[in-house]
Amino acid sequence: MNPTYVFVHGSGSSARAWSTVQQELTLRGHRTIAVDLPGRGAGFSQAYHDQDLETFATEPSALADVTAGQTIGHVIDVVRRVHEHGPVILAAHSFGGLVITAVANAVPDLVSHLVYIAAQCPVRSAAAEYPAGPSWASSELLPAVLPITVGNPAELGFIRLNWRGADKATLERLRAAVCAELTPQQYLGFIAYSQPDEIFWQADPAWDHRVDKATWGTIPHTFVRTTLDRAMPLAAQDLYITEADALTPANPFAVHSIPSSHTGFFREPTALADILVKLEQ
Repeated sequence: MNPTYVFVHGSGSSARAWSTVQQELTLRGHRTIAVDLPGRGAGFSQAYHDQDLETFATEPSALADVTAGQTIGHVIDVVRRVHEHGPVILAAHSFGGLVITAVANAVPDLVSHLVYIAAQCPVRSAAAEYPAGPSWASSELLPAVLPITVGNPAELGFIRLNWRGADKATLERLRAAVCAELTPQQYLGFIAYSQPDEIFWQADPAWDHRVDKATWGTIPHTFVRTTLDRAMPLAAQDLYITEADALTPANPFAVHSIPSSHTGFFREPTALADILVKLEQ
């Protein structure tokens, strides 16, 4: 039976991000579905749209009460339903790697292949420890988002970013950090759909889902490195690969590289699609 590709988005994103990848795969005759994680993809508040900053800073978030268990359980439900119709290739970008790792740990029998596209894959350390380590030192992401961070995530219980409130200099830093291939005008279109709120997973020990050798380790897995990435440096991507391979030497990552920034492959998905379709062979 032909597999179905199940895509999980990264932080500040939604299922919409995968539309170009899905289109490319569909044109090649493949089945796909992209998942909106709980609290994402539901639209924007009036205060965010109007840039009513006083209201926006204090209004509640749909993500405030979303738990790791709910997020992971939602994807498991999708995978279980898709699996009724054939094999599942479960793929994730960035933060989504934490989700698919937990899914694979829980239901390895429902997943035929895992794909990490510049995605987090904790092995030896807690998930939140990696971005604070030396392999992430050159990342330009945190300095870029600090000027648009609204409030204190520790007090709010979630991360809130005012993408539409960035001045010209901040916009340029953000563009350079996550998708330098885009022109400034194209980047404005990109952030038009970026989600303002995100789970404050870094402070939640429930997100400490490291790969389980007995479950995750039995599933074939691929890592797609984004070689022009200034948000998740290559050193960080390679650390996940190295640690996982040391844990499951008989089942190492199949490693591929594409000349892309952290999110540039969404704009031009051909190279990624070339890799994905070969997983069926």
